[in-house]
Amino acid sequence: MSFGHPYLLLALLAVPLAAVGYRLLDVRSRRRTAAWSSAAMLPNIVRRPPRRLGSLPAALFLLGLVFLLVGFARPQKRLHTSTSNAPTIVLTFDVSGSMAATDVAPTRLRAARAVAVQFLDELPSKYRVAVVTFADRVRLLVPPTLDRKAVIAKLPTTVTPLGASAIGDGINYAVAVSASAAGQDNPVGVYRPGAVLLFSDGAQTAAGTTPTEAAVSALVDYVPVDTVAFGTPKGLVTQPATVNGVKTTTEIAVPVQPAALKLVSQQAHGTAFDGAAVAKSPAALDSVWSNLRTYTSPGRKTRDLSAITAGIALGFILAGMGLSGLWYGRVA
Repeated sequence: MSFGHPYLLLALLAVPLAAVGYRLLDVRSRRRTAAWSSAAMLPNIVRRPPRRLGSLPAALFLLGLVFLLVGFARPQKRLHTSTSNAPTIVLTFDVSGSMAATDVAPTRLRAARAVAVQFLDELPSKYRVAVVTFADRVRLLVPPTLDRKAVIAKLPTTVTPLGASAIGDGINYAVAVSASAAGQDNPVGVYRPGAVLLFSDGAQTAAGTTPTEAAVSALVDYVPVDTVAFGTPKGLVTQPATVNGVKTTTEIAVPVQPAALKLVSQQAHGTAFDGAAVAKSPAALDSVWSNLRTYTSPGRKTRDLSAITAGIALGFILAGMGLSGLWYGRVA
């Protein structure tokens, strides 16, 4: 419990001074009464309480004064609290042009979205979820939230035409989202702040951070990266093209490259999954969150006791006034 020191000092000084003052006034009153009356007549004209209780009203007044001054000091009680911090899982989608390939019906990206919905159905409600997409650029579609409907509504359905795949930048961003959601109280190295679940079809085709560099960064932040590969070795994608000034389309071979994703998962202490397999058995992705643990961070808050002390002060003062009126016929 803490107090405002000036008011507490005032209370310590006021109480003995008030007690001494009351005693002097009582002695003076007795002398004046004895000067104009006889001792034999006093019981008939002066109402007195039992001798041992005569100072009780004054004592109650003094106690009321003490609590009133303590209330002015704004006493506070410190309470120890704890905050439960559930990990954040960042669903990270490759929306580059190759994810439009139809070798996985209806498209690789749509198949990835369907698996993500199944994953959310299995995921316990206490875990937060965020959504990140990447092609040439990285975007945060949904910040960490417990609202599953909001997450599903924002899951990507279309790719970025001619967009390259910046896997390294996407992982870096997703790791940062997960770590930031945990806050500074997260004891890194003891509790994982979350995980990155990456949906892609393989290797990086854009400039920027390499997947290996991103995996090392994730390892430092203690955020595992799990990957799910979608596609077949014979995948093709139709992309817009311009030939001799004429707009047309061209087919590009985009074979899935699960080895590249598996390497990232191994380096970041995650697990590599096959998209077709998890589509048939969504529970396989349970390991993404089952290896995460909610951690508790200690904290403190204070409770103001001014109202309580003021109420106690009022109670003592009213009690003193009541006894004084009952015994002496006056409130003083």
